[in-house]
Amino acid sequence: MYSEISYFFSKRIFAFATVFIIAITSGIIYYASLFYPNAWKLSLLIGSPLLVIIYILPEYFRSLYFLFTKKPGLILTKEKLIDNFKNKEYKWTEINKIEYKISEDFGTRGYRYINVYLNDSTVVSLAYAKLKCKRSDLLDMLAYFHNTYK
Repeated sequence: MYSEISYFFSKRIFAFATVFIIAITSGIIYYASLFYPNAWKLSLLIGSPLLVIIYILPEYFRSLYFLFTKKPGLILTKEKLIDNFKNKEYKWTEINKIEYKISEDFGTRGYRYINVYLNDSTVVSLAYAKLKCKRSDLLDMLAYFHNTYK
């Protein structure tokens, strides 16, 4: 029935991430300079949470690249699952199962992700939250391709 399906990155999610990064960065810098205009060392200490933004930037720029080039982030074909975001390909015969999970860990409680379990007991998480699709549709298509072409 289906031979190939492509999932692209969402412009709405990217716009939200952009506003979030700019707001947090601007807010921290503004309040640090407002409360401590002459104490630049203390302003730097208060501004240290900006280091988290540095951790986010590589993934942010990778998403920007996919949006500008209109390259799909995830492709399902008859032969394999292609995760362009991580630059990985998995043959359907290499995949043991696909599972939707909600994290119960303390730090990431409530975080939702799709795990792909490979035959060699490797677990791969898919970045589905950035894709322009419904989670249920993506799960249905992943299950369809896995069951049909494995």
